[in-house]
Amino acid sequence: MDTAIKFSDIVIAAATLLGPIFAVQAQKWLEASREKRARMLAIFRTLMATRAAALSTAHVEALNAVPIDFYGRKKVMDVWETYFRHLSAGPMNDAWLQKRADLLIELLTTIGNEVGYKFNAAQMQNIYFPKALGARGDDADAIQIGMAAIMRGKASFPIEVKIGPEPTVLQSDILKGLGKIINEGGALHVKVQN
Repeated sequence: MDTAIKFSDIVIAAATLLGPIFAVQAQKWLEASREKRARMLAIFRTLMATRAAALSTAHVEALNAVPIDFYGRKKVMDVWETYFRHLSAGPMNDAWLQKRADLLIELLTTIGNEVGYKFNAAQMQNIYFPKALGARGDDADAIQIGMAAIMRGKASFPIEVKIGPEPTVLQSDILKGLGKIINEGGALHVKVQN
Protein backbone atom coordinates (compact mmCIF):
# COMPACT_ATOMS: atom_id res chain seq x y z
CA MET A 1 0.00 0.00 0.00
CA ASP A 2 1.36 3.40 -1.05
CA THR A 3 1.05 5.93 1.81
CA ALA A 4 3.10 8.67 0.20
CA ILE A 5 1.22 11.89 -0.42
CA LYS A 6 1.53 13.00 -3.98
CA PHE A 7 1.84 16.62 -5.02
CA SER A 8 -1.40 16.35 -6.96
CA ASP A 9 -3.18 15.22 -3.79
CA ILE A 10 -1.98 18.36 -1.98
CA VAL A 11 -3.15 20.57 -4.82
CA ILE A 12 -6.56 18.88 -4.86
CA ALA A 13 -6.92 19.23 -1.07
CA ALA A 14 -5.85 22.91 -1.18
CA ALA A 15 -8.26 23.65 -4.02
CA THR A 16 -11.05 21.89 -2.14
CA LEU A 17 -10.38 23.93 1.00
CA LEU A 18 -9.45 27.29 -0.55
CA GLY A 19 -11.84 27.29 -3.52
CA PRO A 20 -14.90 28.39 -1.52
CA ILE A 21 -12.86 31.05 0.29
CA PHE A 22 -11.62 32.50 -3.00
CA ALA A 23 -15.14 32.34 -4.43
CA VAL A 24 -16.58 34.29 -1.47
CA GLN A 25 -13.81 36.90 -1.73
CA ALA A 26 -14.40 37.27 -5.46
CA GLN A 27 -18.13 37.69 -4.82
CA LYS A 28 -17.45 40.39 -2.19
CA TRP A 29 -15.15 42.21 -4.59
CA LEU A 30 -17.81 42.12 -7.34
CA GLU A 31 -20.50 43.40 -4.96
CA ALA A 32 -18.26 46.25 -3.76
CA SER A 33 -17.50 47.16 -7.37
CA ARG A 34 -21.23 47.18 -8.25
CA GLU A 35 -22.07 49.32 -5.21
CA LYS A 36 -19.35 51.83 -6.08
CA ARG A 37 -20.64 52.07 -9.66
CA ALA A 38 -24.22 52.46 -8.39
CA ARG A 39 -23.12 55.35 -6.14
CA MET A 40 -21.27 57.02 -9.03
CA LEU A 41 -24.36 56.65 -11.24
CA ALA A 42 -26.56 58.06 -8.47
CA ILE A 43 -24.33 61.13 -8.21
CA PHE A 44 -24.40 61.58 -11.99
CA ARG A 45 -28.19 61.18 -12.15
CA THR A 46 -28.72 63.64 -9.29
CA LEU A 47 -26.41 66.25 -10.78
CA MET A 48 -28.06 65.85 -14.19
CA ALA A 49 -31.57 66.06 -12.76
CA THR A 50 -30.76 69.12 -10.64
CA ARG A 51 -28.44 70.99 -12.98
CA ALA A 52 -31.03 73.76 -13.33
CA ALA A 53 -31.44 73.95 -9.53
CA ALA A 54 -27.90 74.33 -8.23
CA LEU A 55 -29.15 75.47 -4.82
CA SER A 56 -31.25 72.37 -4.22
CA THR A 57 -30.19 70.19 -1.31
CA ALA A 58 -29.91 67.13 -3.55
CA HIS A 59 -27.55 68.96 -5.93
CA VAL A 60 -25.30 70.18 -3.12
CA GLU A 61 -25.20 66.72 -1.49
CA ALA A 62 -24.28 65.09 -4.80
CA LEU A 63 -21.48 67.62 -5.38
CA ASN A 64 -20.13 66.96 -1.89
CA ALA A 65 -20.18 63.19 -2.53
CA VAL A 66 -18.00 63.43 -5.66
CA PRO A 67 -14.66 63.31 -3.77
CA ILE A 68 -15.82 60.20 -1.89
CA ASP A 69 -17.16 58.08 -4.73
CA PHE A 70 -14.80 59.31 -7.46
CA TYR A 71 -11.70 59.12 -5.27
CA GLY A 72 -8.70 58.22 -7.40
CA ARG A 73 -10.42 59.19 -10.67
CA LYS A 74 -8.01 61.97 -11.64
CA LYS A 75 -10.00 63.48 -14.52
CA VAL A 76 -13.16 63.80 -12.45
CA MET A 77 -11.34 65.10 -9.39
CA ASP A 78 -9.43 67.75 -11.38
CA VAL A 79 -12.63 69.11 -12.96
CA TRP A 80 -14.49 68.91 -9.62
CA GLU A 81 -11.72 70.86 -7.85
CA THR A 82 -11.84 73.60 -10.50
CA TYR A 83 -15.63 73.81 -10.15
CA PHE A 84 -15.44 73.79 -6.35
CA ARG A 85 -12.85 76.61 -6.32
CA HIS A 86 -15.11 78.67 -8.58
CA LEU A 87 -18.15 78.08 -6.36
CA SER A 88 -16.14 79.31 -3.37
CA ALA A 89 -15.03 82.49 -5.18
CA GLY A 90 -17.00 85.61 -5.94
CA PRO A 91 -18.48 88.05 -6.72
CA MET A 92 -21.66 86.40 -7.94
CA ASN A 93 -22.40 88.40 -11.11
CA ASP A 94 -23.47 87.44 -14.65
CA ALA A 95 -19.92 86.45 -15.67
CA TRP A 96 -19.55 84.31 -12.53
CA LEU A 97 -22.91 82.60 -13.20
CA GLN A 98 -21.95 81.85 -16.82
CA LYS A 99 -18.61 80.39 -15.79
CA ARG A 100 -20.36 78.31 -13.10
CA ALA A 101 -22.72 76.91 -15.73
CA ASP A 102 -19.81 76.13 -18.09
CA LEU A 103 -17.82 74.41 -15.33
CA LEU A 104 -20.86 72.37 -14.26
CA ILE A 105 -21.35 71.18 -17.84
CA GLU A 106 -17.67 70.20 -17.96
CA LEU A 107 -18.03 68.30 -14.67
CA LEU A 108 -21.17 66.51 -15.88
CA THR A 109 -19.52 65.59 -19.16
CA THR A 110 -16.45 64.22 -17.36
CA ILE A 111 -18.49 62.23 -14.82
CA GLY A 112 -20.78 61.00 -17.61
CA ASN A 113 -17.77 59.71 -19.56
CA GLU A 114 -16.46 58.02 -16.41
CA VAL A 115 -19.73 56.12 -15.84
CA GLY A 116 -20.30 55.28 -19.51
CA TYR A 117 -22.48 58.11 -20.83
CA LYS A 118 -21.08 59.96 -23.82
CA PHE A 119 -23.01 63.24 -23.74
CA ASN A 120 -21.53 66.31 -25.35
CA ALA A 121 -21.74 69.83 -23.91
CA ALA A 122 -24.67 70.80 -26.16
CA GLN A 123 -26.71 67.82 -24.94
CA MET A 124 -25.90 68.72 -21.33
CA GLN A 125 -27.24 72.23 -21.83
CA ASN A 126 -30.69 71.00 -22.86
CA ILE A 127 -32.62 71.49 -19.64
CA TYR A 128 -36.36 71.54 -19.05
CA PHE A 129 -37.07 74.14 -16.38
CA PRO A 130 -40.50 75.84 -16.59
CA LYS A 131 -40.61 79.58 -15.87
CA ALA A 132 -43.45 79.00 -13.41
CA LEU A 133 -41.23 76.67 -11.39
CA GLY A 134 -38.52 79.33 -11.29
CA ALA A 135 -41.06 81.99 -10.25
CA ARG A 136 -42.39 79.69 -7.51
CA GLY A 137 -38.84 79.19 -6.25
CA ASP A 138 -38.20 82.95 -6.31
CA ASP A 139 -41.41 83.54 -4.32
CA ALA A 140 -40.48 80.86 -1.78
CA ASP A 141 -37.03 82.42 -1.39
CA ALA A 142 -38.51 85.90 -0.91
CA ILE A 143 -40.95 84.62 1.72
CA GLN A 144 -38.24 82.72 3.57
CA ILE A 145 -35.81 85.65 3.52
CA GLY A 146 -38.54 88.11 4.53
CA MET A 147 -39.81 85.96 7.40
CA ALA A 148 -36.26 85.39 8.64
CA ALA A 149 -35.66 89.17 8.67
CA ILE A 150 -38.92 89.71 10.59
CA MET A 151 -38.05 86.99 13.13
CA ARG A 152 -34.61 88.52 13.66
CA GLY A 153 -36.17 91.94 14.24
CA LYS A 154 -34.53 93.42 11.15
CA ALA A 155 -37.82 94.01 9.33
CA SER A 156 -41.50 94.32 10.10
CA PHE A 157 -44.70 93.27 8.40
CA PRO A 158 -45.70 95.84 5.80
CA ILE A 159 -49.20 96.91 6.80
CA GLU A 160 -51.39 99.26 4.84
CA VAL A 161 -54.64 100.43 6.40
CA LYS A 162 -57.38 101.50 4.03
CA ILE A 163 -60.52 103.04 5.46
CA GLY A 164 -63.63 103.31 3.37
CA PRO A 165 -66.60 105.63 3.99
CA GLU A 166 -68.59 103.22 6.21
CA PRO A 167 -65.87 102.67 8.83
CA THR A 168 -65.26 106.44 9.00
CA VAL A 169 -68.92 107.10 9.79
CA LEU A 170 -68.94 104.28 12.35
CA GLN A 171 -65.78 105.61 13.96
CA SER A 172 -67.29 109.08 14.10
CA ASP A 173 -70.43 107.73 15.80
CA ILE A 174 -68.31 105.80 18.33
CA LEU A 175 -66.27 108.90 19.15
CA LYS A 176 -69.43 111.00 19.58
CA GLY A 177 -70.89 108.33 21.89
CA LEU A 178 -67.72 108.18 23.97
CA GLY A 179 -67.63 111.97 24.17
CA LYS A 180 -71.25 112.03 25.40
CA ILE A 181 -70.46 109.40 28.10
CA ILE A 182 -67.45 111.35 29.27
CA ASN A 183 -69.32 114.68 29.32
CA GLU A 184 -72.24 113.23 31.29
CA GLY A 185 -70.13 112.26 34.26
CA GLY A 186 -67.98 109.49 32.88
CA ALA A 187 -70.53 106.75 33.47
CA LEU A 188 -71.58 104.10 31.06
CA HIS A 189 -75.30 103.40 31.03
CA VAL A 190 -76.07 99.70 30.81
CA LYS A 191 -79.45 98.36 29.87
CA VAL A 192 -80.18 94.74 30.83
CA GLN A 193 -82.66 92.80 28.78
CA ASN A 194 -84.03 89.34 29.38
